[in-house]
This record gives sequence, structure tokens and C-alpha cells, in this order.
Amino acid sequence: MSLVGDVLASFRVGSRERSGRQGVEAQLDEVTKQAEEAKFRVVEALGSRYSQLTTALHDTTYLHNRLTEAQRSVKNLTNTIDNEVLNGVKSSIGEVGCVVKRWREAVVGLEAATTLLNIHTALNNAQAHQLEHRFLSAAKNLAEVEKMLQEASEKDVEGNLDIIAVLKEELLVRRTQLLYTVGEVWNETISWEEQRESDGSRVVSLLVRLAMGSSSSSYDPQQLQEMIGASYLLGELQRLISALATNLMKHFFEPIINQGCEVKATERSDGMCLQLTHPPRSHNSHAKQKASAAVVFVRLQQVLLILQRTLLWVTVYTENKADEKTSVTLMQLLGKEIKEEFKEVVIRDCLADAVPYSRAQLDQYEDVKRSAQEFQKFLIDQGFFDASDQSLLEYAANVDVVFSNKACAHILERARELMKRPIHVTVCITPLEPGGSVVIRDENAKVLEKSTMRLEKLLAAKSLNLPKCQISSSVCELVELIYETLEEACSSSPLYAGRLFYTVRNILSLYCHIVPTAHAHQLATLPQQAAIVHNNSMYLAHHALFLGHQYRLRLPKALRDASLTTTDLAQQLRAMATSTFLRAMQTHRTALIDTLRETMCIETLGSDGSCVSKAQQGMRQVLHQLQLLHRVWQNVLPHTVYTKAIGTLVGSVVEEVVVRVVGLEDISADAALALINILNILKDFVPSLFQVEGESRTSPGDVVRVVRLWPKFCELIVVLGASLRDIADRWADGKGLLAHEFTADEVKQLVRALFQNTDRRAQVLARIK
Repeated sequence: MSLVGDVLASFRVGSRERSGRQGVEAQLDEVTKQAEEAKFRVVEALGSRYSQLTTALHDTTYLHNRLTEAQRSVKNLTNTIDNEVLNGVKSSIGEVGCVVKRWREAVVGLEAATTLLNIHTALNNAQAHQLEHRFLSAAKNLAEVEKMLQEASEKDVEGNLDIIAVLKEELLVRRTQLLYTVGEVWNETISWEEQRESDGSRVVSLLVRLAMGSSSSSYDPQQLQEMIGASYLLGELQRLISALATNLMKHFFEPIINQGCEVKATERSDGMCLQLTHPPRSHNSHAKQKASAAVVFVRLQQVLLILQRTLLWVTVYTENKADEKTSVTLMQLLGKEIKEEFKEVVIRDCLADAVPYSRAQLDQYEDVKRSAQEFQKFLIDQGFFDASDQSLLEYAANVDVVFSNKACAHILERARELMKRPIHVTVCITPLEPGGSVVIRDENAKVLEKSTMRLEKLLAAKSLNLPKCQISSSVCELVELIYETLEEACSSSPLYAGRLFYTVRNILSLYCHIVPTAHAHQLATLPQQAAIVHNNSMYLAHHALFLGHQYRLRLPKALRDASLTTTDLAQQLRAMATSTFLRAMQTHRTALIDTLRETMCIETLGSDGSCVSKAQQGMRQVLHQLQLLHRVWQNVLPHTVYTKAIGTLVGSVVEEVVVRVVGLEDISADAALALINILNILKDFVPSLFQVEGESRTSPGDVVRVVRLWPKFCELIVVLGASLRDIADRWADGKGLLAHEFTADEVKQLVRALFQNTDRRAQVLARIK
């Protein structure tokens, strides 16, 4: 019989005598001694095992028996105290209180020893279960150890026992080992392989092994369940699911949706293999390789079904805040991780592409809606989507809004493509003659049967008629697209018709922004490009004036009272045409003036004979530039616009020459003769610039009307070769031709520069007032 049992037996014999209380104290001393001894031995043994690492725990069973015996003695003593000692509390409160205090100290010591032994047992069990591939049991053992260590810390056992810190380190080591083992098993279960083919394609394989471990030869669902459950308890499952989701999106889902890749499933002896071939990058054309929505949904289902049957069926039991256990499958966890990105890709790159561009194809979209409905149901049944998530079906069913957005976006994209086409491919616009029909010719003068000039057919032959000019063929197609859009708006619902009308407005506004940007280099360097863009913009502005008026009464009734017009955009287009051509004109003017200033050494013509030939060469270079503009512009621009443009540039050249000659302080006879020859080259050449091929209304005489300072220029040539008498006669007391073109100061300056200081010159100067 144990010492505690003897003490309790003797205590029962003299329980009602005073000496009985002394017996309890003696027995309590003995029990306390036993508890301290048990506690000391447990701490010493565990310290030797986990801290000092010298020897193992030699006789854990012996210590456990001793501890159990001590606990039983304490329990018997507790019952004795409850049944007999407390009856004498009233007479001996102080003595009994001391006994109870010492008893509680003994209980705390025994609890500490019990906790340490339980931790040791759980750690041993965890290691044994891990070796047996019972990963879930091992994870639960480690969770139990963590809980006991937490309770020990809360009861301040850690402050009394240094061994607690060592046990925490041991728990961390065991957790790390188990995490590594579980991760290895996961990587053995799911493996990714990538292989490059000779044609540049890339084959990605996903192998789900159904036989895990070197000793396993058959599929063991329990072992898979153990591994997944252990991953969840260890907090590792979310990371594994995230990595799987990322790889599935990158290597399977996105290529299936965007590139039309096919999935090949192969059953192997050790599991199931999914293979997907990515096409070479050089041939990765989305428009050609994308599969239909129905085919994409079937392939996605194939991947998810195989994963569901082999891996994603596994159920994980979780606990919520109310400590209630719930179950969730890996498919549900995968859906929570990836469904938002998955939906975005499916809607953007599959369903959106399946929406037709025209109403005639809307009937074909019903098949897409049915496929989307079946795919949505499949995802909900498998747990990938929540039952309340109807996003794919809602997008597919909301075809009116989707279709209108898609159609308008497609129209704008077509318009943008036309605006970016080469400008120099042109057709010729021929104005209407009274009673005649609209005629459009290409650059080879061939009549084009299909005309986009519908507006001209509605107008009288001489009212708001476009003059003959060349415009880009892409602009003709752009106008045709505008009229096609408005024609469709006339037979559409009010909502869609309104969207289409404002799409037309967007096209016209877009033209003002895209063309100057997309063709900036050509507009800055090629004179023909700026002229054609000017005509294009004017042509669009011409149609924009009346688009709203033409179609207002044909649009749906709900829109007829609305303020639908494009007249405001006509002014914007005209401003763009003017600014584009003026920038080109400014560039050409600067080039002409720079050539004059760099090559014509007017100041040194009299003193250096070599400058004469250089000045003549400079003048011919200027005329060559003007001739180039004449050749490029004469059949491109409308006649009136061309005449004003070339006249402005010639006027700038003439003004520069006149100002520089008039500003000379000394002009010798040789210099005057050289200047006359140089200026006559310009005078003889300029009229030919105003003679346009095939234009009967043009005449060399237009130069007098169009070129600013031309009469002054001609008068300057006369003055350079005139005598003092001739100058006085042409001045005619301020009433002659010379007085009409030059001021008195300018004439005096010329006289002083051309003639020496004589009485005759003084008389002539005196008459010029």
C-alpha cells in the first residue's frame, strides 16, 4: 500500500480527535514530498531529453506510474479533506487553511509534471504518426502540444519551469519537419512539366499522381485526405491552393480562352496527365486562333472535371469562430482563390468576343447564351462558383447593352483604322453640273461606280457644291461608314440609335485628333500630304453640316425631338483643315526665305562679280521649290485654294526681295544690271505657277491679282534701269505709277543708292515729296 494510502487510513481512525489533524499534516508533508519528487524527476528526465541532449528518458513508464500513484494519493487526500477535515473548519480555521494551502501547492506541482509528461507523449506520437504517413494525426498531436504549452504559459508554469522554452523550440522543429514532409508529398502528388518543341511551341503538362510514396502502388484516398488535412492544420493549404490557381490560370485557362489551345488527357499507371500545347509566339494571332465560346467552355469543363475526380474532391474540415466544424472541398477553395480573375478573363476574352457586331448575327448569339448557362451551372455544381454567383449568365443575357457597346466600339475601331491608312492614295471629286450626276474618279481618272457623295445628290447643282479636288480614298470609306451607321440607326431601338448617332459624332471628333498625330511626320515633310488632309477635313465638314438634318426625321420617334446635330463639328473640322495647311505653308515660307537670305548676296553684287552667278543660282533654287509646290498642289487642292496658297508664298518671296533691294545704300551700275537680270528671272517665271492643267479659268494674269506687292516688284525693276528723268516722270508729283507703289522715302532711298550726288539728283530728290 502506498504512503498516501497509509496516511489516509490512519487519518480515518482518529479523524474526530485533535491528534487527527496532526496526522493529516504529517501525511500532507509526505504527499508534498512525493509530489516534489515526481515533479523533479519529470523535469530532470525531460531536460535531459530535450535540453541537454545527453541521454533519453530511461524509464518513462516508471515515472508515469509514480506520478499516477501520487495523483491517486492526492485525490484520496482531497476526498478526506472534503468529507472530514472541513467539518472541523469552524473550530480550527487557521490550521485547516494552512493544510489546504500546502495541499494546493502539491496539486499545482503534480499538474505541472502531468502537463510535461502529456507534452512528451504527444510529441512522440506526432513523430510516430509522421513516419506512418498519418499526417493529419501528427498535425493534431502538434496542435495539442501547442495548446498545452499555451495553457502552461497562462498558468505561469513557464516562469517556474525552464524546460517549457526548450519544449517550444522542439515543437517548432517538429512543425517544420512535418511541413517539409507534407510539402514533398504535395509536390509528388501534383507536378508541372514544360517542354519546348522544335517548331517553337511549348507543351505544359500537369500530372496528378494517384499513387503517392515509394511504397504505394495503388490509389489511397485516405492518405490524400491525411495530407490535405495536415496542410490545413499547419496553415499551409492556402499557399498551396494559391500556387495551383496561379499555374492553372497561366498555363491552362488563359491559353484555352485566348489562343484556342486544345487539352489532351492521358491516363497513366501512376495518375492522370493533362497536356496543353502553346503555339509559337510568332504565330500567336488571337484573331485566328481563338475558338468559339462553346468549344472554350467544353475544354474548361474537361480540365476542371479531371482535377475534381483526382484531387479537388478532397474535403477539409474547418472551424469557425463559434467552434463549429464545417466542411469545404478543394474545388471550393480553388474557386474562392481564382474565380474573380477567372470570370474577368472569360467575360473579356470569350463572351465579349462572341457578341456580334451587327443585328443580323444576333440570332447566332442564342447558342452562346445556352453554352454560358450550361457552363455556369457546371461551375456551381462543382463548387467552383457560389450558387448566388450568376455573373457569366447575366453578362451573356444582357445582350442589348453588350451588343450596343461592342457594335459602337467596333465602328470606332474601323474608323480609327481608316484614319491611319496612307493619305496619298486619292480619288478625284468632280463638282456637279446642272442636271448631271455625281462623278468620282480615281487617281487614274477612272470613274468609280460606288459613290459616297450622297449629300450632293440632295442638293442643287450649284448650292454648297464641293469644288474639284483630290481626297483620300480612306476618307471616302470613312464617309460611307458614317452613312451606314446612320442607316442602321434609323431601323434600331431608340437606345441603340442614340448610341449610333453619337458614335458618328465621335468619329468626326476623333478624326481631328488622330490624323494630325498618326501622320505628323508626313504632314511636316511632304507638301502633298498637308494638302490632301486639308481637302479630307473640308470634305468631312461638308457632310457634317447636314447629317443631323438628313436623318432627323428618319430616326426613331423618341429621338426626333432631341437636338441631334453634327454642325458644331463642321467648324471643328474646318479649323483643323486650316491649321494643318497653314502649318505646312509656314514651313514652306520659312524654307523659301532662308534660301533667299543664304544664297542671294545682294549687298555685294556690285563689288564681287562672283556673287552674281551665286545670286542667280539662289533665285533659281527658290523657283525650283515653287515649281515643286505647283506640280504637287495644282491638281490636289481646289483651284481657289491653290491660287491663294501659291500666291501667298510668291508674295513672301517678292516682299523679301523688294525690302532687301530698297534697303541698299549704294547700288552701282553693274549691281543694278545684275539685280535687273535676277528679278526678271522671277518675274518671267511666276505667271506660269498660276496656269493649272485642265483648268480653263486660270490665267497668268492672275499673278497681279493674287500676289501681294507684285506691281511694286515690277516697278522696282523699272526703277533699277531708269534714269533720273524717268524716275521723276514716273513719280509725277506723287500721282504717277511710282508714287502709287512706293513711298517718298523709299524712292529717295533708291535714288541716293543708284545715282551719285549731283545737282540733278538734288533737284529730283527735292521734287519727290
